[in-house]
Amino acid sequence: MIELKNNGKLNFVLYLHYNFEEVLTGGIIAYHYLAYQIAQKGHNVYMFTEPHYKHKNIHSIKSWRTQRFIENDSTGKEGEARQWEAFFYYHDNTIAVYTQDEYSNPLGINNVARWMVYDPLDHIRETWGENEYYFTYGDQKRLRTGLDKVEGSLVAMDFHLDIFKNENNPNRKGFCHILHKHNTPQSHTFVQELNSTSLDDWKKKGVWEYMAKEFNQHEYFITYDQLSFWPQIAALCGCKVIVMNVLDNPQAYYPYSTTPEQYREENPLKKYGVAFGFEDLQWAIDTQHLVRPHLEEMNRQNEETVDNFVKFWENQCNL
Repeated sequence: MIELKNNGKLNFVLYLHYNFEEVLTGGIIAYHYLAYQIAQKGHNVYMFTEPHYKHKNIHSIKSWRTQRFIENDSTGKEGEARQWEAFFYYHDNTIAVYTQDEYSNPLGINNVARWMVYDPLDHIRETWGENEYYFTYGDQKRLRTGLDKVEGSLVAMDFHLDIFKNENNPNRKGFCHILHKHNTPQSHTFVQELNSTSLDDWKKKGVWEYMAKEFNQHEYFITYDQLSFWPQIAALCGCKVIVMNVLDNPQAYYPYSTTPEQYREENPLKKYGVAFGFEDLQWAIDTQHLVRPHLEEMNRQNEETVDNFVKFWENQCNL
């Protein structure tokens, strides 16, 4: 049996079972980066996989899948049951960190932080305990749906500012796109008519370095995913970015009536260099030079949310 540390620091146990080689999504990336940022504050972090961001304060607990099942018959979404190596912990200094996707409190730890990275679903939220503390990934109103009280924002996002740069390529041309979710039935036909380059297989082609190269070779980037990580990154590399806002798209996060100003208010990362619909393109062009300093400031603010999260638990645990 593993014994979690009792060294005068907090133990944050992140219910994270996948590394980047197994699952590479925005939520998994954020989870790993949060672990790294907490570890940098001097506290102990435990997860159920190997960390992507290595740090002496991050430790792994073995886990394995025991069952796979269909969680939602209408969507076909899969769920799974897992087991892990037994561990002993001290109640006063240990916190479980779950996202909005986890049912109940599988670890049975008394101190629970629930991190709303995406919209919480009613049937999952109904299984949560009464004495949990909620944190949202930014200040979007939809993340607070059904929650009586939110303790604050918690954002962990690695912008890779050392990789994503505008190389000022004078020969950049044409369109590129990602269509992995929230598309319309006409979206594939639309990008074909533009002779646009698909970047959908970015996970297989080098991830960050590959995307930096492609964004510096193309003039325009298009996505229908209105909450994607990639629009501000494409703008950082000099692309003219269009987040599509089209009529009759039931997959869209925002109604068609949403204005560019409303969209930017809800999504401050995309405040500059990103057009919400083609009609908004001039804004993206005119403000592209503001993207890097804005993301540098957002990065500082994000780090502050992690500071506040850690301080919250230091106070809760009387550390």
